This record gives sequence, structure tokens and C-alpha cells, in this order.
Amino acid sequence: MLRLINRLLGRHENTLPPFDFARNKYPVKKKWPPNLRALTEKQQFRFERKFKRRIKLKSERPLWNKWTKVVQWSLISFIVVYGVLFHDFRKDPMNPRPGEQPFEGLRQRMWGILGGFYTHTEDSMKDAGGERGARRLVLPQEEKREGMAPADVRK
Repeated sequence: MLRLINRLLGRHENTLPPFDFARNKYPVKKKWPPNLRALTEKQQFRFERKFKRRIKLKSERPLWNKWTKVVQWSLISFIVVYGVLFHDFRKDPMNPRPGEQPFEGLRQRMWGILGGFYTHTEDSMKDAGGERGARRLVLPQEEKREGMAPADVRK
């Protein structure tokens, strides 16, 4: 890391002479940019059409466009889902009707459907009792591990 910092901070000035266009061993075939006033109207049109087509072909990046769309739609989806299901509009200072939750009915329906899907209640786990694969809520005294504080045991 120290080498990198030394290289970045301790760079020397470029010792190469400035580029001399007069002594270039690869001379250009056409002067750039062309003088459009010297061209006829037909030549100007052909020139513009040719270079517009080339610029359009160069500027197309299918992979970049694809991932830009994926990121944009992911952000839009996240913001909409968060706003509808989680954001507290009651306390939002920008809410035109303070104290009112605009998506309350939709939230209640969604959490009514999905509410029990992700978690168990203690009652449902106690009812499972001795079934195979059921989680234990209270560890028997002899199975408690050493160093485990009583507050760490779920009851």
C-alpha cells in the first residue's frame, strides 16, 4: 500500500517532448473537422447522414442498456413496495392529510394473507408439542448449556 501511495504522490513530470504534428509519420488522409461551408449541400447531407449513422451505432450498448433498465425497475419496485407496505405516512411531514394512512386497507389485507407465512406464534409452536421437527421453546434443565444465562432461554 505504501508503494502505491509513493507512486501516486511521487510522480515525476513527463520527460517526453510534446507531440509534433508536422513530423507525424502517419499523416491524416482528410482534415478534421471538415469545413462544411466549402462542401455543397448534397455533400453536407451525405456527410451528416454517414456520421449520424456511425455515432448511433457506436452509442448503442445493449448490455449497459439492459442493466440500466434492470436497476431502474428494481429501484422503482422497491420504492413502491416500501411506500405501500411499510412507510409510515401518519408521521410524514409531506403528507397532505397528516395522521391518515392512505394504504391501510391494502396493508391489512396483505399482512392478513402473509402475516402467518413467515413466523410462528408461541401458541402454534406449543400446540405442535411432540411432533417430529417441532421447535422446542423451553430447554429441559439437564440440556442447558454451561455459560448460558437464564435470560437467553426462551420461555
